[in-house]
Amino acid sequence: MKTMSSFKLWLAGCLVAGGGLTGAWGQVPAAPLPDETGSQSETLQSLEALQRALGLKEAEAAALQTELANAADDLLRQDVGRRLQQVREAIEEQRRQFDGFAMDIDLSPFSPEVKTKFDWQEQLGKLLEPILAEFEHATAESRAIGLLRQQIDDVRTRRDLAAQAVGNLEGLLAQSASPDLRSRLESRHEVWQGRREQLENEYSALDLQLKSREAARQSVLDQTNGYAKNFFRTRGLNLVLGIGAFCFVFFGFRLGEFAARTLRRKGTEKHFSSRLTALLFHVFSVLGGLVAMMLVFNVAGDWFLLGIVIIFLFGVGWASINTLPQQVETLKLMLNVGAVREGEFLVFEGTPYRVDALGFSAHLNNPLLDGGTRLLPVKFLVGMNSRPVGANETWFPCRKGDWVELSGGPFGQIASQTPATVQIAAPGGEQIVHPTAAFLGLAPKNLSAGFRVASTFGLDYRHQAAATTDIPAKMLAKLQAGLPAVVGADNVANVEVFLACANRSSLDYTVWVDLKGAAAPHFLRVPGAIQRILVDACNENGWVIPFPQIQIHRNPGMPEC
Repeated sequence: MKTMSSFKLWLAGCLVAGGGLTGAWGQVPAAPLPDETGSQSETLQSLEALQRALGLKEAEAAALQTELANAADDLLRQDVGRRLQQVREAIEEQRRQFDGFAMDIDLSPFSPEVKTKFDWQEQLGKLLEPILAEFEHATAESRAIGLLRQQIDDVRTRRDLAAQAVGNLEGLLAQSASPDLRSRLESRHEVWQGRREQLENEYSALDLQLKSREAARQSVLDQTNGYAKNFFRTRGLNLVLGIGAFCFVFFGFRLGEFAARTLRRKGTEKHFSSRLTALLFHVFSVLGGLVAMMLVFNVAGDWFLLGIVIIFLFGVGWASINTLPQQVETLKLMLNVGAVREGEFLVFEGTPYRVDALGFSAHLNNPLLDGGTRLLPVKFLVGMNSRPVGANETWFPCRKGDWVELSGGPFGQIASQTPATVQIAAPGGEQIVHPTAAFLGLAPKNLSAGFRVASTFGLDYRHQAAATTDIPAKMLAKLQAGLPAVVGADNVANVEVFLACANRSSLDYTVWVDLKGAAAPHFLRVPGAIQRILVDACNENGWVIPFPQIQIHRNPGMPEC
């Protein structure tokens, strides 16, 4: 083709002008097919140029061979031998190029392949070279000024020492000395005087250079802006194309994943294959985008941006080594084959939840909590375990508006309950707030579903004859008549009275009052109401309520008072 023929002419001209190319042409690429016009004359012109370049090199090699034979010493012989070896290598390279142009075939299969040992440090150095060169260019002015300052400090030190030496010699010359000693001192004084003047001039020249550079130096902001402008002017297009390629592939894969999810019928159960497909779409959206970006930088020949991306990937890969087990567990959770499964019961941060969905995010839900739906990264569930939901699973011990009693005595109505806190409105208007996990740790009793109040009442032993017959019946009748006025007639579910214990000084009766949930607001009043009603029963029936008695037993051996 005409383009390749022109390239051959240009290459041959370079060989003639520069004496041949060495080192950069290890293998000759396959020659293109002859163009349609059969430009044999252009090929012959290229071969003529190569022939002249090859003849010059062969003549140079012959001259060096003669010089090597006539070398007088070993040092000269080594130098001529090294130059001769370089010329011979260039001749060999040009001969391969000549054969490639003349025969118009790929000669690489006929060239012995040189196997070199892989050196990762060398390869890493090649990768970092364009990046370091870019930083070196960006800091060239600052480094030049720093070098000048270092040189000035060095010259200043030597100048001051030279001045001190001249002063010391002048002090010695001011004293009487022998003619020989004076002559030597004057000679040394002249030498050091010259050194001082030379260093003084050198210091002045360096100081002027430093001041000139500092005066012409831009501010840090101007330098940054200038470097940024130059960067985007030279690499802006490559960067835009690379980012565009990444976005095209990234969003292309995401669009494909969205289409696949849309095609799957809504409401159908997700299977392992669908989860794996979604995961692969997300993974390849990132990896494919990065590969597309690297291909753009490679085609554009921008090794700086390509090196930045490769180093970034190496950094991410190296950082991921330590977290590899966690990443594997995260992938298992996303595929719903880990220790936490969809639709199961899970305790997260001390609060029970149902696992509604697993993917890149985990959807947790507690239907009895305000704002009980939580959306969090699935990695937060690594190391946790779920279990199947029970037939009568309790998601929370109470609902908003229920009356509860906590261990330790607090009693009140649930004002709000969220995954973070539970707020209780105590009688009298006091607001009590507990963290949800701490609230569950207080073993709350839900009184809104019904509750029992147990009370103890004692009578004197003088009523022992009727203690198991008439007295319990009268107590029961009195309670059944009096409690409805306290809690409402419809809220009393059951009342029981029975002799529980024949104590040392009293006959103790136990009273059980079962109340419905609507009576929960009166929970604190019921124990006192029971005692009041039973005291009224004692007054009506003449029952004596015992009081603590102290008995004194006298030792028969002790004298009476």
